[in-house]
Parts: sequence; C-alpha cells; structure tokens
Amino acid sequence: MALDRIKDLEQVFKSADGRIVEWRSPQYEWYRYDRDLGAVGPELPGENGLRCWEWHVLDKNDLSSAKRKVFELINENEL
Repeated sequence: MALDRIKDLEQVFKSADGRIVEWRSPQYEWYRYDRDLGAVGPELPGENGLRCWEWHVLDKNDLSSAKRKVFELINENEL
C-alpha cells in the first residue's frame, strides 16, 4: 500500500534536539532521517538486534526534503 500524500506519513519518533526523526510506513517498515548525516533511509535487518539503515544522502539537508525522500522511498518499496 502506497501513500497518497506526504502528510500521510506516520511520524513515530523525534529526538528532543530534532536530529533524528523516524516514520513508519503502511507496511510497518521504519524510515529514519539523521540530520547530522544529511540522509534518510529504510531500516534493514541487523545482526544481534542492532538497527541498520540504508542511507540516501539528501540534496538539501532539511526536514521537508527528508519527508519528500521518505515518501518517495515508501512508494517505491511498497508498490
């Protein structure tokens, strides 16, 4: 199931300083924005319970660009 609008993204976590934001897709996949890296990505299966991410570097490092990229990744991965 894909998303119709960016505002349909379900934000599930935001760090107090705003450096990390996470969203959950309709298929319950997790996506993360890391402001320090200037990248977003889906969570990958990790070893020993550690969380791993497939990073996609953003052209512009801001929350709006991160949301657009996550929206795009969700619609790519879940169609």
